[in-house]
Amino acid sequence: MADQAQKTIPAIPAVEKLVSEQTARFEAAVEEMGKLQSKGVAQVNQFIEGYTRVAQEQIAFAEQIGGEWRKLVLAATRNAADLFAPKA
Repeated sequence: MADQAQKTIPAIPAVEKLVSEQTARFEAAVEEMGKLQSKGVAQVNQFIEGYTRVAQEQIAFAEQIGGEWRKLVLAATRNAADLFAPKA
C-alpha cells in the first residue's frame, strides 16, 4: 500500500502539467475563435453596407427613370392632343 502511494505522488505533478497544458490549448483555441468571429462579423457588416449602398443606388435610379418616363408620357400625350385638336 505504501508503494502505491509513493508511485501516485510523483504522478500528480505530471497530471497537473497535462491539465495546465490542456487549459492553455483550450484558452488559445477560444481566443482564436473570438478573432475569427470578429473577422466574420466585420465581413458581414461590409457585405450589408455594400448591399445597402447598391440598393440605395437602384432606388435612386428607379426614381430617375420614373421621372423621365413621366416626362415622355406627358410630352407624347401633348403631341397626340395637338394632332387631334381642331386647327382654327
